[in-house]
Amino acid sequence: RRPIAVLPSMALLALAIVALATAAVDQTCPSTNRALVLRHRPEVGVHMSPSNFEIVELPKPADLGEGKVLVRNLYASLDPTQRIWATDDAQYMVPASLGEPMRAATIGVVEQSNEPSLPVGSHVVGVGGLQQYYVTSAAEGAVDVGEDMPLTSHLSVLSFIIGLTAWVGTYDILDVQAGDTVVISGGAGAVGSLAGQLAKMRGARVIGIVGSDAKAQWLTSELGFDGAVSYKDGEVALVAALRAAAPNGVDKYFDNTGGVSTEAVLQVLNNGARIALCGVISGYNSGEMGLSNYQMLLHRRVKVEGFICMDYLAKYGEVKGKLAALVKAGKLVYKEDIQEGLANYVPALNRLFDGSNTGKLLLKID
Repeated sequence: RRPIAVLPSMALLALAIVALATAAVDQTCPSTNRALVLRHRPEVGVHMSPSNFEIVELPKPADLGEGKVLVRNLYASLDPTQRIWATDDAQYMVPASLGEPMRAATIGVVEQSNEPSLPVGSHVVGVGGLQQYYVTSAAEGAVDVGEDMPLTSHLSVLSFIIGLTAWVGTYDILDVQAGDTVVISGGAGAVGSLAGQLAKMRGARVIGIVGSDAKAQWLTSELGFDGAVSYKDGEVALVAALRAAAPNGVDKYFDNTGGVSTEAVLQVLNNGARIALCGVISGYNSGEMGLSNYQMLLHRRVKVEGFICMDYLAKYGEVKGKLAALVKAGKLVYKEDIQEGLANYVPALNRLFDGSNTGKLLLKID
């Protein structure tokens, strides 16, 4: 009788193992595509809210065409410009579409492939959006990024949004030279922290504008900035701090923030100064973009040039290679701030606007 009793037990055990294996497969290979879609555009004067978005389960892409690959997103780049994309204001791109996954640059792993140059298991960067899966191709710019650099670096120091922007603003727009005094607003941000180091490599004196003592310490003790000043005490105090840090005036200004930082810098510029206008992050929520010291552009005969990284994609490959070499040589330092989960997107993004972020902000996709 004992053997007869054992057989059903063995069968049940086998069934349990099959069930567990099936469940594991279901968890690692979901049949749906979890996504964060934009439902309502944010209002002027307030931060974005979770109510602007909804997490939904979309159909997972199934049939791939010739040359196409299915990518499972691992990390997304969180950038101030997403606050702009979410609106329908006039901007440099078509606004993000309502009812669609929120636009974002991502890095992911190829899970299915009809393209020999992008085999299963390779990692690609693209504008994959805030979702688990998307379909792309080499013709759409997907490239295997390789394994010689940390995965997330391709969304931070090596990305076209961050690394290329810092390089172009410092070397192409500002044309920083030895002996220049350079001020960078948002100095501890992803772009600003790189731009300052690049300017130092040219022999410039570099001052970062920041919002905390910890950020100032990071710039001066680890990144080699010559000084760091705070915007937190207002325009008058900031002007005084800038004059103390740059007694001979300011030749080049890399502007990521606008607002009080720019109002103060305009008062300490030298004649013939240059401004690389990269962002106006201080006004993205408030909608306040104007300048009360605008006349100083005239008085100091200042050249101002706004620029967008997409305008320089033709040189991205070359710049990325140079940035990677600098990182490998220990000459370029970067920091990443990695938050987790699609449900955490809004509070994570708002870290860019409340001063709690340092370095490149990323979101790990669940």
